[in-house]
Amino acid sequence: MWVSVAFVAFSSVLSTAIAADLRAPVYKAPPLLTPVPVFSWTGFYIGGHIGYGWSRFSADGDARTAKGFLGGAQAGFNYQIGQFVLGVEGEYSWANVKVDETLFAGTLTLKNDYFATAAGRLGYAFDRLLLFGKVGAAWTRDKWDANDGFGGTATATSNRTGWLFGAGLEYAFWENVSVKVEYNYLTFPSVTPSFATAGGLTVDGSSGVKLNTQVVKLGLNYRFGL
Repeated sequence: MWVSVAFVAFSSVLSTAIAADLRAPVYKAPPLLTPVPVFSWTGFYIGGHIGYGWSRFSADGDARTAKGFLGGAQAGFNYQIGQFVLGVEGEYSWANVKVDETLFAGTLTLKNDYFATAAGRLGYAFDRLLLFGKVGAAWTRDKWDANDGFGGTATATSNRTGWLFGAGLEYAFWENVSVKVEYNYLTFPSVTPSFATAGGLTVDGSSGVKLNTQVVKLGLNYRFGL
């Protein structure tokens, strides 16, 4: 019996010593969840664009279509609320949208040499993809240049103010850089060109000329986030 008691006591002391030598378990805090950055369209931006335009001049049942390239710059501001993006944008495009016609032994050139717009934008964002529409004011200038082939000339310049309606999509492939594709429809009221003539060429019975222009543009923007 004494041997049994001594063995039990020894086993108890040994177990206590072994337990003391064992390291206490180390508990690590669970890793913190890193939130995924949410892309925002908010901020000022500047950029450039190139495009192609079609201008349809019409008067008294007759119409002519001018075509050509354009390019320029834009600047604006976006503010995102949820998935909706509100913004304003101004654009200026140098243009060579023109049509050449035979006039007697000479030619008539009708051309838009620039387009400018100021518009509000409303878009819906799918993270880095933005679908948008825009509406605002538009400005352009018509230039008429005619000659009869015998030294007679007639020239006129008409400045126009009208409306812009557009739509497009924009994708941010870098954090601050995005590319856009856009369609614009510009409509202008009728104006009557006032011709200056020389060399015996005369212009009789000028009438009001309406103008509607369609433009397709590809642009690149750099955004300065807030």
